[in-house]
Amino acid sequence: MEPDGVGRRVREARRRAGLTQREAAQLADLSLAGLRDVEQGRVTRPRESTLRRVADAVGLPHADVRELVRTDLSSGPRVRVDILGPLRVTVDGHAVGPRSQAQRVLLGLLALSPNATVGRETLVESVWEAQPPPTATESLQSRVSRLRRRLHPRRPVPQADTFPTLVSVDGGYRMVVPEDQLDHLVFRRLVAQARHARSTGDRLGAHGLYQRALELWRGAPLAGLDRLNSHPGVVTLTRQWHAVVVEYASNAAALGRNQDAVPLLLKVTDAEPLDEAAHAALMMALAGSGQQAAALSVFDTLRRRLADELGTGPGTELDQAHQRVLRQDVGARSEPVGARHQLPPDIAEFTGRSAELGALHDVLAGPPGSGPAIYRISGMGGVGKTRLAVHAAHRLLAAGHYADVQLYTDLGGRSSRPPADPATVLGSFLRMTGVPDDRLPRSLDGRAALYRDRLRGKNALVLLDNADSEEQVAPLLPDGPTNSALITSRRALAISGAHALTLGLFTPTDAQALLSAVAGGARAAAEPARAEAIAALCGRHPLAVALAARRLRNRPAWTMADVADRLATTADRIGELDMGGRLTTTFDLSYNALGADERRMFRLLALHPGPDVSEHTAAALAAVAPACAGSLLERLAREHFIVVGDRGRYLLPGLLAEYARRAVEREETESERETAVTRLLDYYLDTAASATARG
Repeated sequence: MEPDGVGRRVREARRRAGLTQREAAQLADLSLAGLRDVEQGRVTRPRESTLRRVADAVGLPHADVRELVRTDLSSGPRVRVDILGPLRVTVDGHAVGPRSQAQRVLLGLLALSPNATVGRETLVESVWEAQPPPTATESLQSRVSRLRRRLHPRRPVPQADTFPTLVSVDGGYRMVVPEDQLDHLVFRRLVAQARHARSTGDRLGAHGLYQRALELWRGAPLAGLDRLNSHPGVVTLTRQWHAVVVEYASNAAALGRNQDAVPLLLKVTDAEPLDEAAHAALMMALAGSGQQAAALSVFDTLRRRLADELGTGPGTELDQAHQRVLRQDVGARSEPVGARHQLPPDIAEFTGRSAELGALHDVLAGPPGSGPAIYRISGMGGVGKTRLAVHAAHRLLAAGHYADVQLYTDLGGRSSRPPADPATVLGSFLRMTGVPDDRLPRSLDGRAALYRDRLRGKNALVLLDNADSEEQVAPLLPDGPTNSALITSRRALAISGAHALTLGLFTPTDAQALLSAVAGGARAAAEPARAEAIAALCGRHPLAVALAARRLRNRPAWTMADVADRLATTADRIGELDMGGRLTTTFDLSYNALGADERRMFRLLALHPGPDVSEHTAAALAAVAPACAGSLLERLAREHFIVVGDRGRYLLPGLLAEYARRAVEREETESERETAVTRLLDYYLDTAASATARG
């Protein structure tokens, strides 16, 4: 098929699906410009992974998809890495290893963080459980080279980027992999498509997409690699699987196909014996397939387990499922599936933030006013804004608030994807609340007006996570007195009428509580001074503390002193903490979103020898006027890169100071750094001379 034929087929399929170019691009995880290039024939040879994503997004039949990609499929070997189960590498369906445990751990770690850097220290620690040998770095390089040979077939391929590639980058390695070559990336894409189909009323299409996604799972992620059992990436994937199984069961129930979901729900409840949402879904699926006695037995067993192990009774969701089973009310409901259950799962390891939770509860659980209650939570990346908002929302729901509607969306601010389009978000919200496609207004203003009307009079909570700008948020705010909105953003957004909470670093008590919750209370209690030192060395940054705690959990033989000593003596604390590159990625996303002048000012602040700066010292460092420096500092404070202190001073908090040091060493030459420091010293000498002359 010629390129213009590909573009025509994609364009026609998109229009048949009723999707705008922006909506189709978001579903395909492709830039809007990229989709336009495909549709208009400007790409002479679209990549296979791109064509597959676009074809799936616009609903092209499988036969048409094969036609679109037939040249790639016929002219080169197909390499695939699978981690949803035991690690498996295949070329054209034939297993190619790796065979050694160390090689498998190494590849598993890289595959858990595709297209992201995994630090060399993290890889060394995981490959060598005991003390790494002095030659660990050279040995790691050799192992990576052998893995490359496994992943690169010796037969020629049409494009170099059609198979996974291991690349060496500053401080570590990265697996660059097309989406369709790694099973958990395919899983996420299929789930996103299933959710979209479900939100538009295409339950049958969603059922098939959910099935395809869940069929990719052959067992626990990276089963057999015990060293990675508690890796955050493995834990996250497992939680995603559990959540998707429950979604699949809900959608299957609406189609009258409850039995399809029972085997998967049994696996989830066996793995998570206290997961009330999964047990409620299992009860409904069993009762819906004619097994009422088995459904009631599930309830009785879990009720006793909750009482014995937690000293509590069934929650609202489980109790409601029990009542429906007793009434034999297990048929499909007429309301849209998911309209009342859009909140992400609560955070099992949530600790601390009692003052912040109290402030949120006072506003969002208080008596209705004349308009909606709006709360904006802002703070630096990794400080726990989403965790706090989700936990607060679940607490409100458990206390009987906002039972009518809970809506949630990730608006994509400061992420690797483009910010979400408000019109697209409103379309999804309206479908969730029962508006059919043929009644959806075409304009943003029309959708916003209908959305506000649908929520007016309902006890509704809208959680807008990771907001990018005021303009993005404004159309998504409800306006009824019984409505509330909870907004998180890395920026201090100016939203009229909103209560504001700036989420800072942990208190010492909260930081140690998280260490204890994740690493184990006995270990923290045995070395309280070392636990306090770890929290301080992490800058009491919540994500950093969590990473240190998980590292302890993954290393049962280590003591608190081991981790504290490593953090105290390393020249690169971020690298020491950064399991899977998550901390660096969190900071990178915010840093790269700054303007060039703000980035330069931020990294030059790392050259200042003291704990804080004024606009005049910052001006000297950056060679700009004081007024310009003050404006740049205020913008950095608004983006939560620096903290405003007393008497017009600005501080670089904790690990951000180290990140700034990394950035200035990477992006400024030695000569530029020396010149900036010289300007600063000259400023101090001039100031001292002026003060002496006046004295």
